[in-house]
Amino acid sequence: MTLHRRSSLLTLAAVTVASTLGLSLPATAQQKEVRWGQWKGTEVGEKFMAEVKAAFEKDHPDIKLVAVDSPFTGFHDRAIVQHQAKKLPDVLMIQVDWVAEFADLGLIEPLDERIAKEPQEFFANIPATFHQKWRGKQYYLPVESGAVALFYNTDLFKAAGISSPPKTWEEFAETAQKLINPEKKHFAVTGTLQAEPPTNMTYEIYPLLLQAGAKIIDGSTNKAVFNSPEGVAAIEWYLQRVNKDKISVPGVLSNGEKEKRANFASGNVAMMFEGPWGIAIQKQLNPNLNYDIAPLPAGKSTGTMVRGSLNALTTQAQDKDAAWTFMRWISGPKGIEMWSKGTGAFPARTDVSSQEWFKERKLFQAFVTQMGLPNAESPFLVMPNAVQMNKIMTTEIQNVVQGKKNAKQALDDAAAEWNKILAAAK
Repeated sequence: MTLHRRSSLLTLAAVTVASTLGLSLPATAQQKEVRWGQWKGTEVGEKFMAEVKAAFEKDHPDIKLVAVDSPFTGFHDRAIVQHQAKKLPDVLMIQVDWVAEFADLGLIEPLDERIAKEPQEFFANIPATFHQKWRGKQYYLPVESGAVALFYNTDLFKAAGISSPPKTWEEFAETAQKLINPEKKHFAVTGTLQAEPPTNMTYEIYPLLLQAGAKIIDGSTNKAVFNSPEGVAAIEWYLQRVNKDKISVPGVLSNGEKEKRANFASGNVAMMFEGPWGIAIQKQLNPNLNYDIAPLPAGKSTGTMVRGSLNALTTQAQDKDAAWTFMRWISGPKGIEMWSKGTGAFPARTDVSSQEWFKERKLFQAFVTQMGLPNAESPFLVMPNAVQMNKIMTTEIQNVVQGKKNAKQALDDAAAEWNKILAAAK
């Protein structure tokens, strides 16, 4: 047998095997693979995730995107275990609370050099909140964003003779009293001080501190400073609403995000502190609920918490250039527009949120306003162990509500614990 004929037969055999397995031999030889670890698949559905995969691969036919979906519950701890086992995906979706921790653990790597090579408008159109660096380096790109604003039931407001949402703390206190009817089990809000998830602090406590004129962390000293007179006044104001005025659904210490959303969807709770992600959740829970959204009531100042789902490049990525290509695409104008339209998420780019199609989504416009007001912050991005720090704060606010400590004692104790963590991370 000639060498040429033997080569031809081997090629024919390889093609036959590839055909049997449903593979394309040339593409397989050239195609790179990016594994994307995230929790969104079950939330947005397999159909949409398949559309994202197809759109990305159409733009980048040399890269195969593999979406690895895991439940959000336990995702943080699972990522740490994967890191220890050297089984991290190439790109990892993370929360704002995990950035500093994962960077210090060596799970994720800086992106500054890669961002610097992009056109200036690429990063400039990402909201300034997400330009916050950890130890002087940028470790993430956002996929979706949003701030906490005020959802309010328009039917309950109308029945109580209230024509507009409260704009100040004083108006909020007055409005809340008018919306309470314990006999009908109508309440103004659902207080959420449940220990899990520790992100509960995002919705009520941290925004109040900022609205009172307090700061959470002093960037120049890297110390917790929320135990100021302004911070104490914020917690005392909260205590008055919850314990004295009893504006909340009973069970403040055991209510969390799930209970808050279910109570609002039932139509018996008039207001809810929530992010734009809550719009899709309410649509699922009660598509017939009549509600609107407004910026949070202001105290001495405005203030809210900005959150988001982010992507990070893992230190164990097999092909970091290919992984970056996906990150750049999904956080670029095309990817963010597709993600926002398909999931209902708030776009993490100003060149997308300013487009006409998004302006037509009326419920989202309060978040555009809210994020443009002073003190729209995401301190989580510079908290070295945000999960633990949030738990510390939760415990101390619980102590205040239970009468175990006064507001000053609780905030002093929380600040002392935070400062130990901040000092250890230097």
